[in-house]
Amino acid sequence: MDERIKRTKDKLRVYGSYSREISKLRVWLLDLSTYLWLHEDWPEQAAREMRIRGLDNKHPPGQQLCVQKAAVEAQLEQLYTARSALGLDDWLDSLSQDDRQIIQLVYEEGYSYQAAAPMVNMSKTGLQYRIDQICKSPYAYG
Repeated sequence: MDERIKRTKDKLRVYGSYSREISKLRVWLLDLSTYLWLHEDWPEQAAREMRIRGLDNKHPPGQQLCVQKAAVEAQLEQLYTARSALGLDDWLDSLSQDDRQIIQLVYEEGYSYQAAAPMVNMSKTGLQYRIDQICKSPYAYG
C-alpha cells in the first residue's frame, strides 16, 4: 500500500476516534445541561436525578453537577482542538457527499468495510478501492 494512503488512513482512524468521543461527550453535556435547565432553581434535585453524589459536605451534589458540566465542556474543547490539529477538516469538507459518507461510516462511526459496503451500495472490495482512491487525493496527504 502506498505510504501516503496508509498515513491518511491512520489519521482518519485517529480523527474517527476523536469524533466518537466528541459525540459521547456532547450527549453527556446535553443531559447535564437539560437537567440543570429543568431544575435551574434547585441544582441539587438535578444532581439527584442524574445520580451525582457530593464528595463531602463541602462539595454538595448541585455543585458537583456544575463542576462536571464545566469539565465536560473543557474536555470537548480539547478534543475539538486535537481533532482539528490533524489537519483533515478542510479536506473532509471538500469531499463529495458520497465520499464523505463512506469516510464517515468507516472511520467516524466505526463500521467495518463489510458492514458499510451495503449501506453505500458497493461491494467490500469496491469500498476498499474507493477509500484508497479518496485517500490518494493530493489534498489528503498532510
